Amino acid sequence: MKPISSPTARFGAAAKPLAYARSEGSHDRKRVVVRFLLAALLATPLFAQAPARPRMVGAAHMAYYVSDFKKARAWYEDFLGFQEAFSLKNADGSEHIVFVKINDHQFIELILEPPTNHGYLHDVAFETVDARALRDYFAAIGQKVPDRVGKDAAGDLSFDVTDPFGFTIQAVQYLPDSRTGISKGKYMPASRISTQIDHLGILINDKEVAAKYYGEVFGFAAEGDGSKRRIGDGPDRFELGFERRAQSIDRFHVKDHICLSAPDVPKVADMLRAKPEAKNFREIETHTLENGKNVAELYDLDGNRVELMEPPKGK
Repeated sequence: MKPISSPTARFGAAAKPLAYARSEGSHDRKRVVVRFLLAALLATPLFAQAPARPRMVGAAHMAYYVSDFKKARAWYEDFLGFQEAFSLKNADGSEHIVFVKINDHQFIELILEPPTNHGYLHDVAFETVDARALRDYFAAIGQKVPDRVGKDAAGDLSFDVTDPFGFTIQAVQYLPDSRTGISKGKYMPASRISTQIDHLGILINDKEVAAKYYGEVFGFAAEGDGSKRRIGDGPDRFELGFERRAQSIDRFHVKDHICLSAPDVPKVADMLRAKPEAKNFREIETHTLENGKNVAELYDLDGNRVELMEPPKGK
Protein backbone atom coordinates (compact mmCIF):
# COMPACT_ATOMS: atom_id res chain seq x y z
CA MET A 1 0.00 0.00 0.00
CA LYS A 2 1.28 3.44 -0.92
CA PRO A 3 1.40 5.95 1.95
CA ILE A 4 -1.14 8.72 1.67
CA SER A 5 0.65 12.01 1.10
CA SER A 6 -1.78 14.08 3.15
CA PRO A 7 -4.99 13.48 5.10
CA THR A 8 -6.30 16.69 3.57
CA ALA A 9 -5.62 15.36 0.09
CA ARG A 10 -7.61 12.23 0.95
CA PHE A 11 -10.60 13.80 2.68
CA GLY A 12 -10.83 17.31 1.22
CA ALA A 13 -11.05 20.39 3.44
CA ALA A 14 -9.30 20.53 6.82
CA ALA A 15 -11.16 19.13 9.84
CA LYS A 16 -13.53 21.42 11.70
CA PRO A 17 -12.80 22.27 15.38
CA LEU A 18 -13.55 19.33 17.66
CA ALA A 19 -16.26 21.15 19.58
CA TYR A 20 -18.09 21.94 16.37
CA ALA A 21 -17.61 18.38 15.17
CA ARG A 22 -19.38 17.04 18.24
CA SER A 23 -22.38 19.21 17.49
CA GLU A 24 -22.58 17.70 14.06
CA GLY A 25 -23.18 14.25 15.50
CA SER A 26 -21.49 10.88 15.36
CA HIS A 27 -20.63 11.11 11.65
CA ASP A 28 -18.43 14.15 12.13
CA ARG A 29 -16.90 12.69 15.28
CA LYS A 30 -15.80 9.62 13.32
CA ARG A 31 -14.33 11.85 10.61
CA VAL A 32 -12.19 13.68 13.15
CA VAL A 33 -11.00 10.43 14.73
CA VAL A 34 -10.02 9.07 11.32
CA ARG A 35 -7.99 12.19 10.59
CA PHE A 36 -6.16 11.95 13.90
CA LEU A 37 -5.38 8.28 13.24
CA LEU A 38 -4.07 9.05 9.79
CA ALA A 39 -1.85 11.80 11.16
CA ALA A 40 -0.42 9.34 13.68
CA LEU A 41 0.17 6.73 11.01
CA LEU A 42 1.99 9.19 8.80
CA ALA A 43 4.37 9.91 11.65
CA THR A 44 5.32 6.23 12.09
CA PRO A 45 8.34 4.52 10.42
CA LEU A 46 5.94 2.50 8.28
CA PHE A 47 5.07 5.64 6.33
CA ALA A 48 8.36 7.44 6.73
CA GLN A 49 10.39 8.06 3.60
CA ALA A 50 13.43 5.81 3.18
CA PRO A 51 16.73 7.59 3.85
CA ALA A 52 18.90 8.48 0.89
CA ARG A 53 21.40 5.87 -0.28
CA PRO A 54 24.93 7.09 0.55
CA ARG A 55 27.41 7.30 -2.31
CA MET A 56 29.18 4.15 -3.45
CA VAL A 57 32.84 4.89 -4.23
CA GLY A 58 33.90 1.81 -6.19
CA ALA A 59 35.27 -1.72 -5.98
CA ALA A 60 37.07 -2.36 -2.68
CA HIS A 61 38.32 -5.95 -2.85
CA MET A 62 37.92 -9.47 -4.11
CA ALA A 63 38.49 -12.04 -1.37
CA TYR A 64 39.68 -15.48 -2.44
CA TYR A 65 40.16 -18.63 -0.42
CA VAL A 66 43.70 -19.99 -0.76
CA SER A 67 45.17 -23.27 0.44
CA ASP A 68 48.76 -22.16 1.11
CA PHE A 69 50.01 -18.66 1.90
CA LYS A 70 53.55 -19.38 0.75
CA LYS A 71 52.34 -20.45 -2.68
CA ALA A 72 49.83 -17.60 -2.87
CA ARG A 73 52.47 -15.00 -2.00
CA ALA A 74 54.80 -16.49 -4.62
CA TRP A 75 52.14 -15.85 -7.28
CA TYR A 76 50.56 -12.53 -6.24
CA GLU A 77 53.70 -10.85 -4.91
CA ASP A 78 56.79 -12.42 -6.50
CA PHE A 79 55.20 -13.17 -9.89
CA LEU A 80 52.57 -10.43 -10.35
CA GLY A 81 54.61 -7.81 -8.51
CA PHE A 82 52.12 -6.74 -5.86
CA GLN A 83 53.04 -6.16 -2.22
CA GLU A 84 51.34 -7.22 0.97
CA ALA A 85 50.05 -4.30 3.05
CA PHE A 86 49.31 -6.29 6.21
CA SER A 87 47.85 -9.55 7.49
CA LEU A 88 45.30 -10.49 10.14
CA LYS A 89 45.91 -13.37 12.50
CA ASN A 90 43.86 -16.06 14.18
CA ALA A 91 43.62 -16.29 17.97
CA ASP A 92 46.51 -18.76 17.99
CA GLY A 93 48.79 -16.32 16.16
CA SER A 94 48.65 -18.04 12.79
CA GLU A 95 47.89 -15.96 9.71
CA HIS A 96 44.29 -15.80 8.59
CA ILE A 97 43.92 -13.04 5.96
CA VAL A 98 46.57 -11.36 3.80
CA PHE A 99 45.79 -7.98 2.22
CA VAL A 100 47.57 -7.62 -1.13
CA LYS A 101 47.44 -3.98 -2.18
CA ILE A 102 46.47 -2.67 -5.60
CA ASN A 103 46.03 0.98 -4.59
CA ASP A 104 44.91 2.92 -1.51
CA HIS A 105 41.27 1.91 -2.04
CA GLN A 106 41.56 -1.56 -3.56
CA PHE A 107 42.94 -4.90 -2.38
CA ILE A 108 43.01 -8.60 -3.12
CA GLU A 109 42.29 -10.48 0.10
CA LEU A 110 43.69 -13.99 0.48
CA ILE A 111 41.93 -16.06 3.13
CA LEU A 112 43.32 -19.30 4.53
CA GLU A 113 40.16 -21.26 5.28
CA PRO A 114 38.47 -24.33 3.82
CA PRO A 115 36.42 -22.99 0.89
CA THR A 116 32.64 -23.07 1.14
CA ASN A 117 30.08 -22.43 -1.60
CA HIS A 118 30.84 -20.69 -4.89
CA GLY A 119 34.24 -22.22 -5.41
CA TYR A 120 37.10 -20.25 -3.92
CA LEU A 121 35.36 -16.87 -3.68
CA HIS A 122 34.92 -15.67 -0.09
CA ASP A 123 33.29 -12.28 -0.75
CA VAL A 124 33.08 -9.23 -2.98
CA ALA A 125 33.40 -5.77 -1.41
CA PHE A 126 32.35 -2.28 -2.44
CA GLU A 127 33.49 0.95 -0.82
CA THR A 128 30.95 3.46 0.48
CA VAL A 129 31.35 6.87 2.07
CA ASP A 130 29.05 5.93 4.99
CA ALA A 131 28.62 2.28 5.99
CA ARG A 132 26.15 3.00 8.80
CA ALA A 133 23.91 5.11 6.57
CA LEU A 134 24.05 2.42 3.87
CA ARG A 135 23.03 -0.23 6.40
CA ASP A 136 20.10 1.98 7.47
CA TYR A 137 19.08 2.50 3.86
CA PHE A 138 19.11 -1.24 3.17
CA ALA A 139 17.00 -1.86 6.28
CA ALA A 140 14.50 0.81 5.26
CA ILE A 141 13.89 -0.83 1.88
CA GLY A 142 13.42 -4.26 3.44
CA GLN A 143 16.84 -5.86 3.01
CA LYS A 144 18.17 -8.20 5.68
CA VAL A 145 21.09 -6.50 7.42
CA PRO A 146 22.98 -6.86 10.71
CA ASP A 147 21.62 -4.98 13.73
CA ARG A 148 24.53 -2.58 13.73
CA VAL A 149 27.72 -1.63 11.90
CA GLY A 150 30.97 -1.92 13.82
CA LYS A 151 34.66 -1.98 13.11
CA ASP A 152 35.98 -5.09 11.40
CA ALA A 153 39.28 -6.83 12.12
CA ALA A 154 41.14 -4.32 9.93
CA GLY A 155 39.62 -1.39 11.83
CA ASP A 156 37.24 -0.22 9.10
CA LEU A 157 33.45 0.10 9.29
CA SER A 158 31.85 -2.73 7.34
CA PHE A 159 28.91 -5.10 7.15
CA ASP A 160 27.93 -8.08 5.03
CA VAL A 161 24.76 -8.91 3.13
CA THR A 162 23.87 -11.99 1.09
CA ASP A 163 22.70 -11.43 -2.47
CA PRO A 164 19.91 -13.49 -4.12
CA PHE A 165 22.49 -15.99 -5.43
CA GLY A 166 24.14 -16.69 -2.09
CA PHE A 167 27.22 -14.50 -2.54
CA THR A 168 28.53 -12.57 0.44
CA ILE A 169 28.69 -8.89 -0.47
CA GLN A 170 30.51 -6.52 1.86
CA ALA A 171 30.15 -2.76 2.14
CA VAL A 172 33.18 -1.06 3.67
CA GLN A 173 34.01 2.46 4.77
CA TYR A 174 37.74 3.00 5.18
CA LEU A 175 38.82 4.86 8.30
CA PRO A 176 42.05 6.90 8.61
CA ASP A 177 43.27 5.00 11.69
CA SER A 178 42.51 1.50 10.37
CA ARG A 179 45.08 -0.94 9.03
CA THR A 180 44.05 0.05 5.51
CA GLY A 181 44.10 3.74 6.43
CA ILE A 182 47.60 3.80 7.87
CA SER A 183 48.89 1.94 4.80
CA LYS A 184 47.94 4.90 2.61
CA GLY A 185 50.68 5.75 0.14
CA LYS A 186 52.65 2.59 0.95
CA TYR A 187 53.07 -0.94 -0.44
CA MET A 188 52.50 0.01 -4.08
CA PRO A 189 55.71 -0.95 -5.92
CA ALA A 190 56.26 -0.04 -9.55
CA SER A 191 56.59 -3.77 -10.25
CA ARG A 192 52.86 -4.47 -9.84
CA ILE A 193 51.13 -5.40 -13.09
CA SER A 194 48.19 -3.06 -12.49
CA THR A 195 47.25 -0.05 -10.41
CA GLN A 196 43.46 -0.20 -10.78
CA ILE A 197 40.56 -2.66 -10.79
CA ASP A 198 38.56 -2.57 -14.03
CA HIS A 199 35.74 -4.74 -12.73
CA LEU A 200 34.74 -7.53 -10.37
CA GLY A 201 32.61 -10.40 -11.64
CA ILE A 202 30.38 -13.19 -10.33
CA LEU A 203 28.39 -16.03 -11.88
CA ILE A 204 24.61 -15.60 -11.72
CA ASN A 205 21.73 -17.61 -13.16
CA ASP A 206 18.93 -15.03 -13.40
CA LYS A 207 19.48 -11.76 -15.25
CA GLU A 208 16.28 -10.09 -14.08
CA VAL A 209 16.83 -10.87 -10.41
CA ALA A 210 20.45 -9.71 -10.60
CA ALA A 211 19.53 -6.50 -12.42
CA LYS A 212 16.80 -5.68 -9.91
CA TYR A 213 18.98 -6.38 -6.87
CA TYR A 214 22.16 -4.61 -7.94
CA GLY A 215 20.29 -1.86 -9.75
CA GLU A 216 17.68 -1.01 -7.12
CA VAL A 217 19.42 -1.99 -3.88
CA PHE A 218 22.99 -0.89 -4.62
CA GLY A 219 22.14 1.65 -7.31
CA PHE A 220 24.61 0.32 -9.88
CA ALA A 221 23.74 1.73 -13.31
CA ALA A 222 23.59 -0.66 -16.28
CA GLU A 223 26.03 -0.38 -19.16
CA GLY A 224 25.47 -1.80 -22.62
CA ASP A 225 23.43 -4.99 -22.42
CA GLY A 226 23.26 -4.74 -18.63
CA SER A 227 25.81 -7.45 -17.89
CA LYS A 228 28.16 -4.81 -16.52
CA ARG A 229 27.07 -2.20 -13.99
CA ARG A 230 28.90 0.93 -12.96
CA ILE A 231 29.71 1.14 -9.26
CA GLY A 232 28.71 4.61 -8.10
CA ASP A 233 29.99 7.44 -10.26
CA GLY A 234 33.54 6.13 -10.63
CA PRO A 235 35.14 4.04 -13.36
CA ASP A 236 34.85 0.67 -11.56
CA ARG A 237 32.30 -1.86 -12.77
CA PHE A 238 30.56 -5.01 -11.57
CA GLU A 239 30.03 -7.86 -14.05
CA LEU A 240 27.02 -10.16 -13.76
CA GLY A 241 28.17 -13.28 -15.60
CA PHE A 242 25.01 -15.05 -16.76
CA GLU A 243 25.20 -18.64 -18.01
CA ARG A 244 22.47 -21.11 -18.92
CA ARG A 245 24.68 -24.14 -18.38
CA ALA A 246 24.69 -25.97 -15.07
CA GLN A 247 26.72 -24.14 -12.45
CA SER A 248 29.81 -25.97 -11.26
CA ILE A 249 33.01 -25.27 -9.34
CA ASP A 250 34.90 -24.95 -12.63
CA ARG A 251 32.48 -22.34 -13.95
CA PHE A 252 32.56 -20.39 -10.69
CA HIS A 253 36.36 -20.31 -10.95
CA VAL A 254 36.04 -18.76 -14.41
CA LYS A 255 33.19 -16.30 -13.84
CA ASP A 256 34.00 -15.26 -10.25
CA HIS A 257 36.99 -13.05 -10.91
CA ILE A 258 38.82 -9.77 -10.50
CA CYS A 259 39.75 -7.87 -13.65
CA LEU A 260 42.69 -5.51 -13.46
CA SER A 261 43.28 -2.63 -15.86
CA ALA A 262 46.55 -2.51 -17.84
CA PRO A 263 47.28 -0.12 -20.74
CA ASP A 264 49.25 -2.70 -22.75
CA VAL A 265 48.17 -6.25 -21.96
CA PRO A 266 50.41 -8.05 -24.51
CA LYS A 267 53.45 -6.28 -23.05
CA VAL A 268 52.54 -7.33 -19.50
CA ALA A 269 51.81 -10.90 -20.61
CA ASP A 270 55.15 -11.18 -22.40
CA MET A 271 56.96 -9.78 -19.35
CA LEU A 272 55.35 -12.38 -17.09
CA ARG A 273 56.02 -15.24 -19.50
CA ALA A 274 59.71 -14.26 -19.57
CA LYS A 275 60.07 -14.65 -15.80
CA PRO A 276 61.84 -17.87 -14.73
CA GLU A 277 59.07 -18.69 -12.24
CA ALA A 278 56.43 -18.65 -14.99
CA LYS A 279 57.04 -22.36 -15.51
CA ASN A 280 55.63 -23.00 -12.04
CA PHE A 281 52.24 -21.55 -12.89
CA ARG A 282 49.41 -22.10 -15.33
CA GLU A 283 50.06 -20.78 -18.83
CA ILE A 284 48.80 -17.26 -19.48
CA GLU A 285 45.99 -17.09 -22.05
CA THR A 286 45.63 -13.99 -24.24
CA HIS A 287 42.98 -12.92 -26.74
CA THR A 288 41.48 -9.83 -28.34
CA LEU A 289 37.86 -8.74 -27.90
CA GLU A 290 35.63 -7.55 -30.73
CA ASN A 291 36.14 -3.96 -29.56
CA GLY A 292 39.89 -4.33 -30.03
CA LYS A 293 40.84 -4.50 -26.36
CA ASN A 294 43.47 -7.09 -25.45
CA VAL A 295 42.79 -9.43 -22.55
CA ALA A 296 44.90 -11.91 -20.59
CA GLU A 297 43.61 -14.68 -18.33
CA LEU A 298 45.75 -15.68 -15.34
CA TYR A 299 45.01 -18.27 -12.65
CA ASP A 300 46.64 -18.67 -9.26
CA LEU A 301 47.58 -22.09 -7.87
CA ASP A 302 44.09 -22.53 -6.37
CA GLY A 303 42.40 -21.79 -9.70
CA ASN A 304 41.28 -18.26 -8.84
CA ARG A 305 41.06 -16.13 -11.95
CA VAL A 306 42.73 -12.75 -12.36
CA GLU A 307 41.93 -11.07 -15.65
CA LEU A 308 43.92 -8.28 -17.30
CA MET A 309 42.09 -5.93 -19.64
CA GLU A 310 42.98 -2.76 -21.48
CA PRO A 311 40.92 0.32 -20.64
CA PRO A 312 38.72 1.97 -23.28
CA LYS A 313 40.75 3.86 -25.83
CA GLY A 314 41.58 7.39 -24.76
CA LYS A 315 41.37 6.62 -21.02
